[in-house]
Amino acid sequence: MPSENHRPTQEDVAREAGVSRAVVSYVINNRSGGKVRISERTRRRVLEVVQRLGYQPNVNARSLRTRRSQLIAVMVPDLTNPFYPLMIRGIQAAVEGSDYHIVVYDSDDSAAHERAFVDMMLRRHVDGVVLVSFHLDVEDVRRLTQAGIQTVGIGGRLRAAGIDTVATRERPAAREIVRYLISRGHRRIAHLAGPQDTPPGQLRIQGYHEALEEAGLRYEEALVRYGTFKPAGVAQLIDSMFAASAPEQRPTAVFAANDLMAIEAIRALGRLGMRVPEDVAVCGFDNIPAAELVTPSLTTIGQDCQRMGRLAGETLLERLGAGARAEPRHVSVPYLLIVRESA
Repeated sequence: MPSENHRPTQEDVAREAGVSRAVVSYVINNRSGGKVRISERTRRRVLEVVQRLGYQPNVNARSLRTRRSQLIAVMVPDLTNPFYPLMIRGIQAAVEGSDYHIVVYDSDDSAAHERAFVDMMLRRHVDGVVLVSFHLDVEDVRRLTQAGIQTVGIGGRLRAAGIDTVATRERPAAREIVRYLISRGHRRIAHLAGPQDTPPGQLRIQGYHEALEEAGLRYEEALVRYGTFKPAGVAQLIDSMFAASAPEQRPTAVFAANDLMAIEAIRALGRLGMRVPEDVAVCGFDNIPAAELVTPSLTTIGQDCQRMGRLAGETLLERLGAGARAEPRHVSVPYLLIVRESA
């Protein structure tokens, strides 16, 4: 029996169970043992000793032997946005049952943090990464792939880096929800945009612009306000569009670049004494769980974030298990216009 200060080893387990170290290795790694016949009785005895001794495999030793860390890193821009934890859950669902484990990094939508993530992954020798990147360029991603780190991007902006990507067609989705507002008779449609230097911010304002142009409506900079994808600051943006404008100049509808901004817009409009949707229609983008729970419930674009995460995780596992590298895969996940009470 190992002493209290001694970390149990495979040799300790083998000695206690009365078997060879090879048998212990086969059992704890859930392998058949090849030519070694392992009875169910022996397997149970080994596992009972593993549990009784509190044996934990030496991950570092295994990494040296296999030259793999068995780690997958996931980078997202904002863990406070419910969209991303759901996406991570999808990645985790894909990875469960494999020998890989997930670590998560929140870049806080910072270019410096995203590049720090790349540096960290190169030092840590992770096996694969899933990137939701707003700022990395092709050369940043190539540093990962040239180091042998399999890489999958969620969102289409990294396609040029020659990696697999999983994405929703955000520009057509934004165009569709603005078309819906136009079909409801709205002609002065405001846009609470995301940051101009981010792909979602750019794609969603492009879709907004295209829908107006198709309908013969003039694009007005005065109807656009740039936010951060977070609720902070939305009230001031709403005030600047409504409280300081003459009634005839006010928008009759607001398309927000994500649901967090849309929900905060509904709250801000209420504080100004305006009713949604009677006075102002409000739409969002993403379909986070709160979109259905807020009053009035939010009309939005549904992105299946868990499916996106699961597809990214499955694609990465395929890469990690493949021999020769095939051509990059670019998977498009459908979106859905979800009409609720707010518009």
